This record gives sequence, structure tokens and C-alpha cells, in this order.
Amino acid sequence: MDSISKQEKKWLLNEKYNGKVTREYEKECVLIDQGMPVAYLIGNVPFLGAHIDLEHKPLIPRAETEFWVNEFVQNNQGKKLEILDLFAGSGCIGIGCLKNIPEASVDFAELDEKNIKQVKKNLDLNSLSGNIYKSDVFENVSDKKYDFILANPPYIARDRLDTVQDSVISNEDDHALFAQDNGLEFVYKLIDEGSKYLQPDGEVWIEFDPWQTDLIDTYLKDKNWSHSYMKDQYGKNRVLILQ
Repeated sequence: MDSISKQEKKWLLNEKYNGKVTREYEKECVLIDQGMPVAYLIGNVPFLGAHIDLEHKPLIPRAETEFWVNEFVQNNQGKKLEILDLFAGSGCIGIGCLKNIPEASVDFAELDEKNIKQVKKNLDLNSLSGNIYKSDVFENVSDKKYDFILANPPYIARDRLDTVQDSVISNEDDHALFAQDNGLEFVYKLIDEGSKYLQPDGEVWIEFDPWQTDLIDTYLKDKNWSHSYMKDQYGKNRVLILQ
């Protein structure tokens, strides 16, 4: 048993079975060995102090995402903000903001009906509220101007399948993972359209794959944005910040 599998089985045992080895636990250990993400078996993950339920199998929140959202939260304590969580998935980004910046208001935009149900459930579980729009990117969002647009779009390039774990490909939503144009289809759309939905001093924060940095720089050369990058906990460019 590799160390990751061993840790996952221990997490499952403690979180779901209160440390008691049962027949059901042993069956789910087999699923872990077959590549099932343990977070789906447990059914929830913590995210910045919030409880994120995964009943409808949204994209599992990653540690890299939690890292940058925590940076955002720490930089905006006590501020009254209007935030749009775009490509909301489980709603973890917007819910993490609501949980830790009580003065903030968050709208959620998501196209997948299952994920919309998931966002609603997670808001209820955390005793929070926010507007949810069924929207293909900006198509049906509010016409208000936001202080921040926070987005974790699909950004994996299909020709880089060999860099993605088999368990991710087999179990997580294909539409939440992959995008055209070297994975940058939706990043480019945010660059092209994001300013229409921002306050004059607003910002767009977009998660992306570090290797895409040069492609993003090239695309931004003739665009009316100033931009910077935030590094993740591993020292790699992870978030594009448009101003």
C-alpha cells in the first residue's frame, strides 16, 4: 500500500467510521485502491472553516485553491465587497469568502444543474446566503458591477492528459477539468469580457496551470489590463490577477 492510499484510508476510517473497521469501510477501501477519490466517499471536505458537501460530485476543492482564497480573505478582512464566484462548482470559493468576510456579498454563477443544487446545499449547511445564477460564464449573471470576480475555470489542456491522475479523469467531471486553446479558453473569455462586470477599481482573480504563464502574457499584450500573478504554496504561479 502506498503512503497516499494509506493516509486516505486512515482519513476515511476516522472521518466516516469513527475509527471502527466495518464491512462497509473495507468495501470503500477497495474503491480507494481502484482510484475513487476519498473525498467523495467521505462526502465532504473542509474549506477555510466551511463545510463543503460533495453529494452531487462537483470538482473536489484543491489545496491550491484554498491557499489563494485564504490569501484573498486575509487581504480583504472587514471590507464590504460585492463578489462574483464564477464557475462556482461546489461553491467553495464564494462560501469561503462569506464565512470569513461577513461584510461581503457573493453571487454564484454555474451552468451545471447538479452543481447549482450543490451550491444551494452548501450555503444552507453553512447558514449563509447568496444569489445563484444558472449561467454559461457571464451569460445570465447580474448586471451589477462587482468589486471582485473570483474564478476557478476548467483549465487543463487535453493534450496534457498524461499530467492528470487517472483517478481524477475517471471520477471528476470532465467539463470542470478540461478546456480548449491549451486549456485557456475560459481564461481568455474572462480577459476579454471581465471588465464589463467590474467596478472601476475592481479585480479578476483566475486560477490557472503554472505552465500557461507565457501564453497568458502573450495574450494580454494588446489588452487593456494591468496584471500580476500570485504564487501557490509551492512557489508556482497559480492565480492571474487582472486590474
